[in-house]
Amino acid sequence: MQEEYMGYYANFDEEQRLVCQNITRIEFDTTINQLERFTQPAKKITEFGAATGRYSIYYAQKGLEVTAVELVPELVSQLEQNAAEQGVELNIHEANATDVHFIPDNSQDIVLILGPLYHIQNEDERQTVIKEAYRILKPNGIVAVAYISRFFVAGLLAKMSHALVTPQVLGELHETGLVTTKDVDPFFRTGYFATPDEVEGLVQSEGLDVEKHVATDGFGRYIGAEINALSEQEYQAWLQYHLMVCSKPSLLGSSNHGLVIARKPE
Repeated sequence: MQEEYMGYYANFDEEQRLVCQNITRIEFDTTINQLERFTQPAKKITEFGAATGRYSIYYAQKGLEVTAVELVPELVSQLEQNAAEQGVELNIHEANATDVHFIPDNSQDIVLILGPLYHIQNEDERQTVIKEAYRILKPNGIVAVAYISRFFVAGLLAKMSHALVTPQVLGELHETGLVTTKDVDPFFRTGYFATPDEVEGLVQSEGLDVEKHVATDGFGRYIGAEINALSEQEYQAWLQYHLMVCSKPSLLGSSNHGLVIARKPE
């Protein structure tokens, strides 16, 4: 399964994903906005699953000391190239988020986990990632955990193909968070799709206190063509509206991505 995952991201244009259209821009803009009050006083930040560095480079440009951890070699190479082109220094490690032994205990103000949980299908390994984040965080430090909602994915499967609307496919997704049918691409077959309650429970089980929980995309993906057609001025107006409502609990499961922000006790 990991080989299929690695192959998928080795050939996927992750570099453009967060900037190529409005419905993906809103994911980045919302995440940055929701983390702002936590990142302003921070000095050291680690990103698990840094990909090509969209977040890591952004925070390095803001003056933070950034450690970027990425598993896929092709993405690590792109990350190194992007950092060099942008003239920023990153501490880059090719490694799995389940083992960041090279980062000292109690050393980081913030840990970002904005992608790894999308593809960790084993519950023990998901817990290990949170344990590692807890270990390296300073007391009172912040972890931000992104997930993909299995409720959104159910609708996405129906939109992709009527052939995926079966008791077997939807039942498996509902019960396990997995989509193992060969009728979907590797992103889905290697994916793990969570529920909002589950992710809150995951961070709480490791001793972290939930500070915020937001619907990163809101319901924007359901009107994707309309959001993508907005002018820049209209997009900014929509973004401001979205930021006013994204923490409403009623939106959490329907959003493509969710974001849980939690704090390590002092």
